[in-house]
Amino acid sequence: MVYDFDQVVDRRNTQSQKWDNMIRMGNEDAIPMWIADMDFPCPQPVIDAVMERARHPIYAYPKVDDSFYSVTARWIKRRYGWEIDPSWAVFTVGITPIYNNLIIALTEPGDKIVIQPPVYQCFPEAVINNGREISANMLCYQDGKYTMDFEDLQKRAADPKAKILILSSPHNPVGRVWTREELLQVAKICYENNVLLISDEIHGDFMLFGHEHIPTASLNETYAKNIVTCYAPTKTFNIAGIRCAAIIIPDEKLRALLNKQLRAVRANELSIFAQPAYIAAYTLCDDYIEQLRKYLEESVEYVDSFFKKHMPKIKLVRPESTYLLWFDCSELGMTSRELEEFFIQKAAVGVMISDYFGVKGIPFMRMNIACSRVTLKQALEQLLEAYNKL
Repeated sequence: MVYDFDQVVDRRNTQSQKWDNMIRMGNEDAIPMWIADMDFPCPQPVIDAVMERARHPIYAYPKVDDSFYSVTARWIKRRYGWEIDPSWAVFTVGITPIYNNLIIALTEPGDKIVIQPPVYQCFPEAVINNGREISANMLCYQDGKYTMDFEDLQKRAADPKAKILILSSPHNPVGRVWTREELLQVAKICYENNVLLISDEIHGDFMLFGHEHIPTASLNETYAKNIVTCYAPTKTFNIAGIRCAAIIIPDEKLRALLNKQLRAVRANELSIFAQPAYIAAYTLCDDYIEQLRKYLEESVEYVDSFFKKHMPKIKLVRPESTYLLWFDCSELGMTSRELEEFFIQKAAVGVMISDYFGVKGIPFMRMNIACSRVTLKQALEQLLEAYNKL
């Protein structure tokens, strides 16, 4: 099937957090390019599967059947080359609840959770909201690229209070695809220091410009026993509202502990539409991903060229994955608050400033380009008009 990603879909008044909650960003008229969902329609097989289930007149409590486990194992092997035991999979409502529930189940107030800022805002929120302490292993930024500070990571993992590291792989928001060597080093440090590694790989399907996603737990069987891997079709196929995810845990005791915790807080209760959508996405929609990837690559090139030509003081950190672009705005000479005012109020483009990602005050911003080229061009023209007035 051929998908038209240039199609403009009106999302206003659809209970969309992205489009109908712009008051949160401070400007209801700004173009929403903040939260990480796409403006592209879901693939048709997912729509068909949901509609077929909706035709049955009873929407009662669903159960997970065996097809979830087999489909998950086949998807991971086909896409990432990692052969898992289907029994390792846990079906849950989403990935973010997993951070929180594992923090609750495995740590005590005052324990430390290692994260790598600037990073997805739900990582620090999960730590702070549960009364734990953030141990910030800051990423290193040099010559337009981010790398990990392994010497600092080793020190933080060796702290007796450090219990968990949450890894973003590929990384949101900086767009890095971690190499085999980098992932092995992280896994080794965590294993040797008895720090559980939670590897959030939700953006693993958005590989750009020939990069390859490598599941962290696939690299070493011994280290894999200390790794919880998080996957979901929700970003890839734009079905976040359906609430479905697969958590891969090779260690039986750790898997049982998570299941117990999820039952305790009723986070294992699924939507009636979750499994039909999940199975359709992971069995019938490979063509959607490939076409989407090419469209996103073209959008990245378009944005990069536009900024270089018209707004050279704003520099794109070249993404290796995701549809979330990370920009270095340091040459504008603005504080993070001034940047927020510039983008959201003066340009009316709803982006997210670095403060959201656990690093206050640095002059960076994140822009979601998973939209039609028409919408993207409009946003860039508004930015240019505001830029020229500086």
